[in-house]
Amino acid sequence: MKHRLFITFISLTIFSPLILGAKRTQKHNLPIEKIVIWGHKLHTHTHSYIHWGFFKAFKYLGYQTYWFDKNDILDKFNFSQSLFITAGNCDHGIPLREDCFYILHYCDFSKYEHLFKKGRCIDLKVYWHYFKNKEATFIDDFTFYNLDENYICMPWATDLLPYEIDEIKKQMPFVKKPYAYFIGSPHSGTNSTKKIFEEFQKACLENNIQFKITGLYSTNSQISNDEHMKLIQNSLLAPALQGQLQIDLGYIPCRIFKNISYGQLGITNSKTVYEFFNKKIVYNPGAYQLCYDALKRLKTISLAELHETMDFVKEKHTYLNRIDTLLSFLELVYNNYKKKNTKIIFP
Repeated sequence: MKHRLFITFISLTIFSPLILGAKRTQKHNLPIEKIVIWGHKLHTHTHSYIHWGFFKAFKYLGYQTYWFDKNDILDKFNFSQSLFITAGNCDHGIPLREDCFYILHYCDFSKYEHLFKKGRCIDLKVYWHYFKNKEATFIDDFTFYNLDENYICMPWATDLLPYEIDEIKKQMPFVKKPYAYFIGSPHSGTNSTKKIFEEFQKACLENNIQFKITGLYSTNSQISNDEHMKLIQNSLLAPALQGQLQIDLGYIPCRIFKNISYGQLGITNSKTVYEFFNKKIVYNPGAYQLCYDALKRLKTISLAELHETMDFVKEKHTYLNRIDTLLSFLELVYNNYKKKNTKIIFP
């Protein structure tokens, strides 16, 4: 396959976090012929944008890549040696086969139990603080796994490929308009963003900036991925605001990866996100002051500094990176199963 290199088999005795964090040129020795994203087709759910990131990256890597759900007529489709990627609220009708592999995000594992036992499934958790424990093996501060429990925990990523980020760098700086765009979904309840948005909007209005919210579940209509990127690029500000529950959990939204990779100044009200980006972005826990801090930083930040944070995303936080880590862990799980079930035949 294009964009993929062959490496020799790595035994369990030398498998290490360093290998799990290898660059995207790694070749994985798994019997996988095709990739199947299952459920949440594009723009039907917020998680569809995660699926889109995986779909786009696997296609780029040269895999036969498909995107199905329970409504597709697939009687004649050959699912043999597929890798399925799905989530718990969209895995209805997914084929369960012992010749396939599964990356499962918050699924009901009872129906996959026999596949877990055969080393065919892994549990993908998005990074939250409380998933950290002493039994985990850490790849970095925000990515870790537990082989005994078959789970791996990591943040999401930007939907851009590395070369696309490089192309955007060549187009900068962009002509800015007096807007602050938040592209995403407002939240209510314990993760309410209402007051946070109101505080940020107040500061925007004091500076003759229109604060606009758009996205799948916002008050405005959904927009295409390309339009999303252009709105972010041409906005004066693009904050990645979060509700208090997400902040407390340490959740790192895909929005911050996207905004930065699109060429924007990173803006967050989460200390965890601030530290994740090595304190190279703008942070304030108060949304009102965050707006003023961001406007102040815009006056001094250089193109080289913006490129630095873009390169951080390009090199470490695309779906190519996430795929390498996931396939490495899946291979580790599968090899661990085979090792436990290998029978020694004496002459």
